[in-house]
Amino acid sequence: MDATQEDRSLLLSKLTIPKPYARSVPRPQLIERLNAGLERKASFVVAPAGYGKTTLASEWARQADIAVGWLSLDEKDNDLNRFWSYFAAAIEQAAGSLSDSLRIAASTLSPGRHEPFLVALLNEWCGLREPVAIVLDDWHVVESADVIESVSYLLEYLPGGAHLCFLSRKDAGFTKARWVSREWIQELGDRQLRFDSREAEEFFRLCAELELEREQLERILFQTEGWVTGLKLVSLSLREGGHAVRLSRVRSGGVQVEQYLLEEVYDSLDEPLRQFLKSVSVLRRMNGPLCEAVAGEGGAKRLDEAARLNLFLVPLEEDRIWYRLHHLFGEFLQKRLAAGGPGEKNALYRKAAAWCESHGLREEAVDYYMAGDCHEEALRLLEEMRSVLIRGEFSTLRAWLSAIPEPLLLRHPFLYFSYIYSLLWANDPDPAERHLQLAERHYEEAAEGWSPEERDRYLGYLYYVRNFKATQHDMDMGKGLEYIRLSLQHSPGGTDLIFASPQMPLTPSIYRSYNGKRGKHLPRGLADAFFRSMIEFMKQMGLHDSVLVCYGELLYERGELEEAEHCLKLGLQGQSQAHYQPEKVYVPAYLFLSRIAMARNDPPQARKWLEEAAERAEEDGAEAAFILIEAEKAGQRLRTGDSSAAAEWRERYRLSPEDPVSVYQLFHYIFLVRTLMETGGLGQAQRLSEKLYPIAVKGHRPMEALDLQILQAVMLQRTGKPEQALLRLEEALKYAQPDDYTRIFIDKGRPVAELLAAYVHQRQKGNIRDKQAPPLAYVRRILSGFGGETDAPRRPSAALRTVLTPREYEVFRLMEQGLDNGEIAQTLGIGMGTLKAHINHIYGKLHATSRVEAIRQGKGMQE
Repeated sequence: MDATQEDRSLLLSKLTIPKPYARSVPRPQLIERLNAGLERKASFVVAPAGYGKTTLASEWARQADIAVGWLSLDEKDNDLNRFWSYFAAAIEQAAGSLSDSLRIAASTLSPGRHEPFLVALLNEWCGLREPVAIVLDDWHVVESADVIESVSYLLEYLPGGAHLCFLSRKDAGFTKARWVSREWIQELGDRQLRFDSREAEEFFRLCAELELEREQLERILFQTEGWVTGLKLVSLSLREGGHAVRLSRVRSGGVQVEQYLLEEVYDSLDEPLRQFLKSVSVLRRMNGPLCEAVAGEGGAKRLDEAARLNLFLVPLEEDRIWYRLHHLFGEFLQKRLAAGGPGEKNALYRKAAAWCESHGLREEAVDYYMAGDCHEEALRLLEEMRSVLIRGEFSTLRAWLSAIPEPLLLRHPFLYFSYIYSLLWANDPDPAERHLQLAERHYEEAAEGWSPEERDRYLGYLYYVRNFKATQHDMDMGKGLEYIRLSLQHSPGGTDLIFASPQMPLTPSIYRSYNGKRGKHLPRGLADAFFRSMIEFMKQMGLHDSVLVCYGELLYERGELEEAEHCLKLGLQGQSQAHYQPEKVYVPAYLFLSRIAMARNDPPQARKWLEEAAERAEEDGAEAAFILIEAEKAGQRLRTGDSSAAAEWRERYRLSPEDPVSVYQLFHYIFLVRTLMETGGLGQAQRLSEKLYPIAVKGHRPMEALDLQILQAVMLQRTGKPEQALLRLEEALKYAQPDDYTRIFIDKGRPVAELLAAYVHQRQKGNIRDKQAPPLAYVRRILSGFGGETDAPRRPSAALRTVLTPREYEVFRLMEQGLDNGEIAQTLGIGMGTLKAHINHIYGKLHATSRVEAIRQGKGMQE
């Protein structure tokens, strides 16, 4: 079996309902309890090891009237991506294939960011034709706060017909009192799972083929307290030893009973089999060849013998090729093995690692190397398997690297800085900063003995990670620019650390997807320098397409349409995304190119860009793109007063104001606000905007927060609250002005134009006197972008638009308003030489020799 087949086998083993023992005691009352629990959201079966939780649940799953998916959990499932990948696969095992859009949504998963995927999963679950239950076996191994929080979120919104069943040795850790009070959950504990005398008698008769006297049976039952595994251990002891167990030596209590009875079974085995079991106790799973490698010649036969004797081996698949030890027995055997000292145990781990590595099971090999303190071997293998780390299982990566002594890890800069990078992506900046400072001290102490190439490589990593921390966590673009330039200076070819970033969802804007704190602005000159440096840096690795599109979006938001179009088209021409999710570059590029066409009053070209985007998405199977493309089309029709496409969009994608919303879904639900505003749902729109605004602010999405403030201003105006509307608008202007944003206002059309005109009027009358108010020149510049959408008394005719270019028309309007050349240049953000060239063109086209004459001629061409 090759590595791919092995991975598939392991996946299936985790998703396979455990095969029942040939002879087991039926427990109809408990089965009925689980069936009754399907009326609730979840069942929690909680009891110590060995109480038959898995056996009970597997028997129930095989005879349940609904589809049941199964997931056997282990320690590695504390990784958010891994857990939900298996969870979705468990649903597929039970209910059939899920949509590609859910797989796309899975790319959004990263620490602290689970809502987008779970919303998609819940919507998918709602669409299933039949009820589905999922059993989570060994839930107690899950300790990750991210996984627990995300499962709690899922349970809150679990649809009707869906059910979760948790099997755990301890309390789930996240059940809430209101879940119990609302009868969302049912609980079964060890008291319900204990065997009574009838079940114990049936167990010995069916499973051990033993007929016990009533007095002996009652004594065994009393001593084991109905503990199922205790009864099994007694039966094994009686069968192997041929005599009654001396239970008088055992006090009542699980630990003492467990230890004594395990010893009874273990001591009854011959020495070669005992030694074999101790050796293989280090294995997470085992097959014949692996047992041969670890336990020596004859290991495969010993495995078959142990399986035949039913020595607590759990088959992981129907073919019974792979097994694992029952947890209790494995723990007992490891205690026996530990008595021989760490050397023996580590030698076994090394053998297991070597076998796994030679058979392509590299992640398991790393696990065994780490368990056996073979750090050099683990580091060597991790250096070789860089591509595996792209999969985004951050907790696994961090767990491996955090266990390696820092002095040793520092000798492997790629892995050391990758570790810091993973900490930053996990929103854990404090330990990341500590490691960065350690890296800087290490450089000062050790770099003298390095080659120039080694120093440059090390510093390239250091400054790149410093840049990432500065821009993503400290929100300091100035420092980020300094660091990216230093990184590029030392690593002209870029960095190979870009493998550990979590995959973000497809969004309609790359620029808006980057976190930023409200009120922390990036000056125009610094922003331009930062983007140019990032484009140069990423170009060395062929990854600059997304940065070009991101920069193009910023230029668009400033109203610099020609420059924006240039960057967006360059981004479309690139090939860096050609083999992996290219829609994350071309979808935003097409959307903004379409907006540029609309800004130029060219709807046919705008539609053409969106049609091209849809064609590419269709070819690539990028289903997540269509909700964005169709929203853009519907939004353009909303500008003309046609709300039918927006209403159809809402119906098609089943969006509701009551839906749970994550920061990654803000675009969809902000457009839903616009849709509700124009289709008679103004009250719903207001409430939804109030729900979305704190999500945008808390999620560091300042552009979405601006969007919502502007829409709220329009809604306040429509509900007869003009003073509040202007104050809300002014608040938005204050946030937008330092970054020089204009299109976010202009693209909302005439209602915003009217509000801005009213705002200017009130400012001029002295009714608004906020000392922090934005400059009127900035507000007028926004107004100039609306063309004929304000309430100005004169509107340009088609003839005037035909004569003047869009930029010349903007200059003419400002001349008409009485601004001098300096104010016009400041308002439009252009140089004085450029302005004079535009004025001369206007004079020539209007056959004028002065400003007064040009304005008079222009008025003559107006309605």
